[in-house]
Amino acid sequence: MMKKQRFDRRLFIKSVALGAGAVGISRAAHPVHAAATAPSSNSIKYWMHGFDGGEDPLELATKLREAGFNTVVAGGAAVIDAVNKAGMDSWICGGGFSLIRDEDSLKAKDIFDDPQAWFGSASPCSQEIRDASLDTYTKMVKTEGIKGILVDGVRFASPASGLMPFLTDFSDHAAKRAAELDCDFSLMKRDVTRLHAQLTASGKIRLRWFEQIATPSGLLEWLSGSPGIMEWLRFRRIHTTGHLNAIAEIIHGAGLQMGIYIFTPSIAPLVGQSYEDLRDTVDVFAPMIYRNYPDHPGPACLNWELAELPEELKITGSAEEEAVVKAILSWAGFSDFSITPTVEAIRSELPPEVVGLETARARALLRDDKELAPILYIDDPKMADTVASVKEKGVYGINFFVFKKDWAAMTAAAFS
Repeated sequence: MMKKQRFDRRLFIKSVALGAGAVGISRAAHPVHAAATAPSSNSIKYWMHGFDGGEDPLELATKLREAGFNTVVAGGAAVIDAVNKAGMDSWICGGGFSLIRDEDSLKAKDIFDDPQAWFGSASPCSQEIRDASLDTYTKMVKTEGIKGILVDGVRFASPASGLMPFLTDFSDHAAKRAAELDCDFSLMKRDVTRLHAQLTASGKIRLRWFEQIATPSGLLEWLSGSPGIMEWLRFRRIHTTGHLNAIAEIIHGAGLQMGIYIFTPSIAPLVGQSYEDLRDTVDVFAPMIYRNYPDHPGPACLNWELAELPEELKITGSAEEEAVVKAILSWAGFSDFSITPTVEAIRSELPPEVVGLETARARALLRDDKELAPILYIDDPKMADTVASVKEKGVYGINFFVFKKDWAAMTAAAFS
């Protein structure tokens, strides 16, 4: 049984502000770790997510270690044994709210009561789904030879999954959970329904709204008139934090470390993930900062998270495209970068510097001694610039997604 989470409104407002680009906000030093500092760039640990060693996993593990890697995230007894023998740490990765049966009764519901499946996930609020998730981690901690478990997918649907999956969860499961957490379910549904109407309105009405939320004062004015949106985000956050804390008890109870593949600070508040809520619970934070992920859909990938809804709403090529994209870049805190104001540019041309900025935002939300290891897309043609943009931002490690046969060439710039 998960304990009811106390909601700290101050931390919530601060994390939303940081997610929206207000990186100048200061934070008090943690009383115990005030003097802690991040390691220098030459002592950064390197992680590889995935492994394909064929018939001789030890040969590949040895090559990874010789190249400078310290940790591999991959399952299987033979792989784990090879990684350990090569002198690296072995971690495995677990999921979130998996749809254990393809039944509408288990799925999240949108504002029109239609079932929505996203990222292979069910309603995060279903008790059966939550129990199944915890049972999975109870079994995973028994895996021999591992140092820790990275938790992935414990969240609500994001914009990259599409408009209607994003505008969830309004199932009976969510209504019950909202009551347990003292959240106003009716208020949430009312204002999320209004948000849907705003996003799907005629061009001029939608354009004026995007122009309004492009400024901090305009965004605050709109939010002050839409309290259900903040309640919806608050509900997502409290529920997600509670489930992650329950997973942490299982992992830490087994004497293992817990990591999280977490959304970037600009997107995390939308899906219910809070850096500040988790900074005393999670051992390793791995923000998923994929600036140029090529495949659609791309949940957690910055380019797809910012480009999917404008594309779905048929803004691409319209008279409002430039203004809408500028508003999106402003909201994300990317206005200072030289990015062409088109949906296609967001999808394919986000500069390496945005990776550094999101890393700095993550660092600002965490204690200085908290391990931060962003995970980057391995096939980045600007890998040298991307890695350079994060190395001086207080990171403890750099992770690569996902193992490919040309891994050595793709990651060489990271070690130079």
